[in-house]
Amino acid sequence: MIDIYSAGNMDFTHNGDMTLLPESCETECELNGTWEMELNHPIDEEQRWTYIQEGAVIAAPLFHSKKQLFRIYRKKKSRLRITAYARPVMYDAAKEVFIDVLSVTGNGQQVLDAMLQGQDQYHATSDITRTAQIECSGTNFIEAVQGDAETSFLNQLGGEVFYDNYEMIINEKLGSDNGARAEFGFNCKEIEEDIDMSDVVTRIIPVAYNGYTLEGETPWVDSPYIGNYPIIYKKKIEFKDVKLKEDAGEDEQGFETLAELREELIRLCKEQFQQGVDKPKCNYSCDMYALEKTEEYKHVKGLEMIGMGDTVQCKHKKLGITTTARAIKITYDNIRKKNSAVELGDFRYNYLKEMSAVAQRVEKTIRKDGSLIAEQVKGTIDAMKASLLAQSTAAKKTNSAAFLIEVLDEMSELYGAMEAGTQGLRLAKEKLQDGSWDWRTCMTAEGIIADLIVAGKLADKLGNNYFDLDEGVINAQKMTIGPFEVGTDGFLYQKEGESSSESYWRAIIGPDGQTGETRFRSDYVATSNIMIDTVGSGGDPTKTGRAEFSDGSYMDFVDGILVGGKTSEGGDI
Repeated sequence: MIDIYSAGNMDFTHNGDMTLLPESCETECELNGTWEMELNHPIDEEQRWTYIQEGAVIAAPLFHSKKQLFRIYRKKKSRLRITAYARPVMYDAAKEVFIDVLSVTGNGQQVLDAMLQGQDQYHATSDITRTAQIECSGTNFIEAVQGDAETSFLNQLGGEVFYDNYEMIINEKLGSDNGARAEFGFNCKEIEEDIDMSDVVTRIIPVAYNGYTLEGETPWVDSPYIGNYPIIYKKKIEFKDVKLKEDAGEDEQGFETLAELREELIRLCKEQFQQGVDKPKCNYSCDMYALEKTEEYKHVKGLEMIGMGDTVQCKHKKLGITTTARAIKITYDNIRKKNSAVELGDFRYNYLKEMSAVAQRVEKTIRKDGSLIAEQVKGTIDAMKASLLAQSTAAKKTNSAAFLIEVLDEMSELYGAMEAGTQGLRLAKEKLQDGSWDWRTCMTAEGIIADLIVAGKLADKLGNNYFDLDEGVINAQKMTIGPFEVGTDGFLYQKEGESSSESYWRAIIGPDGQTGETRFRSDYVATSNIMIDTVGSGGDPTKTGRAEFSDGSYMDFVDGILVGGKTSEGGDI
């Protein structure tokens, strides 16, 4: 029986204001998606159709209950019929329950209790034991639980959502395994099949820590289903926790012998096969009413009564394998009280919804020209070539907020890693023997540490002093080198207490056959003016002479080479 309650009638313990006689009434429910009813009712002489108004509540059976309440949010009328669209009454919380608390920290039940504090109409339960902080100030209850925000309940704590009138249930996993079975692989247009072999592995080549493998010419373990496929699906899997005792750390356990280590590798490979790595990902969509008229109906008849999230053993006739799938989408016939359509497969979060949320977060950090908004930094990240692991379970645990970008394919030219966070950035192109990255370049707020820095030009902020490494030019308008300083006039000054000395070249001594005059000054007074004669010929002259200083010291040059001299104290140079 399908009843309808007028918009102002909240007494759902009794029958409704009118019993409806619809032509059709189906409810489509998707795991962690929308639940929506569509009811088509004739324009009847008894005027039952007139009760179908916005805000009215329809009571109808569903796969888990004899009476579920759905509030009409839209109606559409034609000459012959009226169509109503309705959602679970728990959705009313989106209009009635606004959360005032800034944030809530706790496990699933604690968070839900805090969100619904102070009202009695709506209830929520959860068996999720892990904890998280949920930001929910100024949002309604439904948005705080299932919204796109990164800090929503589902995005922080996970879980699967189920509606039961004015109660929302968010558990780790919905459904049960009641032994339901179905057989597929027939040429039947009423069943849509999606068989994905991309992750199938039927031959594992195990590798332990330090590169130890199985011995012999066949260092691999095969799946019992290896003969069910036209080709062998090979994959090398590293088990880095499997170590010899001599390689294990203080808090680690290792194997005494190589034979014991190899036995463990074999066991782990078999465990992988038990977990289903040798089976494809299968998704089946079944039109149950269309199948009723076919021979294949007997193979899927059990799907008529399964509930949301229930487990089904799916046998594929052609492949000869059995996979485990779950009911992830159900269309329930509220009149005939059974499923009219079922989708089986691996539970997949709404991909477009998740990508939309990611895009919103990325959009805030990128300018219109594609550069990143960051102080003194502009860059481009090629998301097709690198895997960004921005989660604590994938990145190495650090004492600061950080993320890790790494390419693990050793044959790729992009092989390497970058870790960045609030305390700095570090880069690596190789790994150490223990499998960790060999961080060779590091940058922090204190400076840069690197084996090699490659640059074109290094300059000060104003560009007055720079090293042009491409051209081999050093330009210094104002520079101090030890006790010397280059003045704004281009002269080199030696600082000695309150006095200073200067020297400058009147001509370049050395190349291209040029002669030169060197003038030495002390306290800006010329004390010597020495010509250094040119020796040699052929455009490759060198200089010979003596440079004398006012304190009595001197230096002797022969062919441009310092060969001796005396200090003012009489010592030899």
